[in-house]
Amino acid sequence: MGSTQDLQILPTGRALGAEVRGVDLTVPIPPRRGRMILDAYFEHQALFFRGQTLTDQQLLEFSRLFGEPMADYRPKDYHSELDTDVPHLVDVVSNVIIDGKPIGALGAGEVIWHSDTVPLPNSALVLHALEVPEEGGINTRIASTRAAYDALPDELRERVHNRILVHGRQDYKLEDDGNPVIEDPSKSPGPWFPLVRTHGDTHRPGLFLGRQGNGYIIDLPVKESNALLEQIWTHVTRAEFVWEHEWQVGDVLVWDNRCTVHSRGRIGQGRRRLHRTTVSGEWPR
Repeated sequence: MGSTQDLQILPTGRALGAEVRGVDLTVPIPPRRGRMILDAYFEHQALFFRGQTLTDQQLLEFSRLFGEPMADYRPKDYHSELDTDVPHLVDVVSNVIIDGKPIGALGAGEVIWHSDTVPLPNSALVLHALEVPEEGGINTRIASTRAAYDALPDELRERVHNRILVHGRQDYKLEDDGNPVIEDPSKSPGPWFPLVRTHGDTHRPGLFLGRQGNGYIIDLPVKESNALLEQIWTHVTRAEFVWEHEWQVGDVLVWDNRCTVHSRGRIGQGRRRLHRTTVSGEWPR
């Protein structure tokens, strides 16, 4: 635990994650306090702040502590309840439907393990909880790919060394009879990234993965690539590398996309609405 005056960093006791107390995110953060939060972020890879009531502009300003916020790249096939002067920098994640149309992204379905990689991997995601169901599928799961890399068996570490991974989704098409056919993942257009990535700020290595069940390791037969990726994902998502954030209204959660993967279960009954910013990142090396 660290503190400066009333600021406290409380680790979760898991491979990642810490609660930060004693900070009001509605006002500018002094440099010394900001440095302490950043140091905790680099060490714990995910931080959460309880009881924050922020405008979207205040959420955006807080996000600047971690880097430059970027315009959301997801296609908008929904209308939004946002009342803000930063509509392209603050996005909505929600299962709420109004007049038959969703107000935000992702809906109520399960979100599988993944890191954000297109078009350029971001460095951080920051979410603010405005509405949370009382129960059912609301936790965000985050796994430390840095801790998972550190714990790799020697044989598996050797197999991933200097490998390049295509972070492509498997494409689907329908035959005339309506049955789906999976295209060859080795034909995916990319993007291509190192499977073991050096973090741009901490300079520590970690596994850098796209979406579980997808992807292709360059220069391997497809069957061998699929088997190796399945082995890696099984290792990364073991319980000792995972922490679950239990959402409460007013929570702000930030995690480092460069050394983690994240997922979410299916949402049960009730409204869920989070506002989200995305922080730009560097090209993986």
